Amino acid sequence: MARGSGNTVYLVGLIFAILVSMSLLGVSYKLNQDLTEKERQISKFKKDFDRESERVKDLRKEIKGIRELVHGRDDEVKKDHYETTILAEANKKLQEILSEEWIATDDWKNIQDPQIKQIWERMTQYRGESQRYTNLAELYKELLEQLQAVIHIIPRLRYERMRAREEVEQLGNTSERIRTEKQKEIERLRADLTRKDDEALEIARRYDQERKRWQDEKENLLDEMTKLNRDHALQVARLESEKAQLEGRIKDLTKKQTRSFTEYSRPDGEVVYADPALGYAWIDLGNQHGLQRNLKFQVYQFVKGGRQKIKGVLEVRRIEEGMAQCAILEDQEVTDPITGDTVIVPDKNDPVVKGDLIRNPFFDADEQKVFVFLGTKIKNRYYTLSEIKLKITEFGGKVDNDVTTTTSFVVLLGQDEDDFQTKFERAAQFGVIFMKEDELLDYMGR
Repeated sequence: MARGSGNTVYLVGLIFAILVSMSLLGVSYKLNQDLTEKERQISKFKKDFDRESERVKDLRKEIKGIRELVHGRDDEVKKDHYETTILAEANKKLQEILSEEWIATDDWKNIQDPQIKQIWERMTQYRGESQRYTNLAELYKELLEQLQAVIHIIPRLRYERMRAREEVEQLGNTSERIRTEKQKEIERLRADLTRKDDEALEIARRYDQERKRWQDEKENLLDEMTKLNRDHALQVARLESEKAQLEGRIKDLTKKQTRSFTEYSRPDGEVVYADPALGYAWIDLGNQHGLQRNLKFQVYQFVKGGRQKIKGVLEVRRIEEGMAQCAILEDQEVTDPITGDTVIVPDKNDPVVKGDLIRNPFFDADEQKVFVFLGTKIKNRYYTLSEIKLKITEFGGKVDNDVTTTTSFVVLLGQDEDDFQTKFERAAQFGVIFMKEDELLDYMGR
C-alpha cells in the first residue's frame, strides 16, 4: 500500500517536471523569436542609418554648392542675411530704377509685342511695393523678363538716336541756311535804313516849311475865332432872352390848358333801366363793346350851370351782347366834382334813374387807356402804388413811365420827383387829362 502511494507521487512529480520543461521550452522559443526579430530590425535600422548618412553627405555637398553659388565661397548662408542682403536689396534697387523719370512714363504702352508689353505693365505695378521677392528663383525669373523687356526696346532706342542725329544735322543745315538768308536780309535792311534816313531828312526839311506856313494860318484863324466867339456870345445872350420870354408864355398857356378828368371826360354810356329798390340797373354797353365783369362805372348827371353831380357807382355783374346788368353799390365814397369833398352815394332822395350818364377812365371800346403817375407818395390807406398799377392792368388799362402823345391820363400823386414839373408841362402841352388820386380810387373801390 505504501509502495503504491510512492509510485503515484513519483508519477505526479514526473508529469509536473515535464510540464515545467515544456513551459520553459516554449518560453525559450518565444525569446529566440523575439531576439531574431530584434536582430532583423537592428539590421534594417543600420541600413536606414547608412542610407541617411549618405543622404546627409549629399545634402552637405549640396549646401556647400549652394553656398558657393550664393556667396562664391563656402560660407554659412543664413535666411535673415539672405533676405536682407540679396532679396530686399534687389527689391530696393528695382524701386529706385522704376522711380526714374524715363521709366515712370507710359511710353511702354506703344509696344506692339503683347508678351513684352505685359512684362512692362507688370513692372509698372511694382512701384511702391516692398520686399516682393522671397527666393532666388523668383528674382532670377524676374531679372530675365526685365532683361528681355529692356533688350526689346534697345533697337528702337538705337533707331531713335539715329533719327535724332539726322534731325540735328538737318537743323544745323537749316540753321546755316537761315543765318545766310538773315545776313542778306540785314544787309538789305541796312541799305533801306540809309535810304529812309535820307528821306527822313528831306521830310524834316519840308515839315519845317509846312509848320511855318500852318503857324501863320493858325494865328489868322485864332484872330478870326476870337471875333466869331464875341459875335456868338452876343447871339446867345439874345437867344436866351427870347427863350425866357417863350418859356414864360408856355407856362401861361400850360396853366390855361390844364384839363381835369371830371371837366373833360366824356360819358362812356348811359343807364337804360334802373330799379333802386332792388339795387340793380342796366346800361347800354355789352360784349360788343369789350365790357368786362366787375368793372365799376360812376353815374353822374349835369345840373344847373353845366356842373356835374355824382349820383352813384355801378359794378358790372352780367354782360349780354349790347347791354349789361350792374349792381348799384351802396354807401360808396366819391369825390364831389364841385366842392372836392368826399360824399356818400347813392342818395335816397336822388337815386340812379334811366338817362343818367356813366363813365370809367379804364374803359374805352376803341383803344386801350394809358396811365402815367407823377410822383410816388400814396395818400390812401387801401392800396400801394404797385397794387394800383396792377388794378389798372386788370381793368384793361396800361401803365407807362413817361408822358407821350399816347398818354390818356396823368395821375397826380405829389411833387416828389426831380422831373415832376417837366412831365407836368409836357402832359399839359399834349392835352392829357389829369386825375387826382381820390378820383382814381372812385373807380377802383375803397
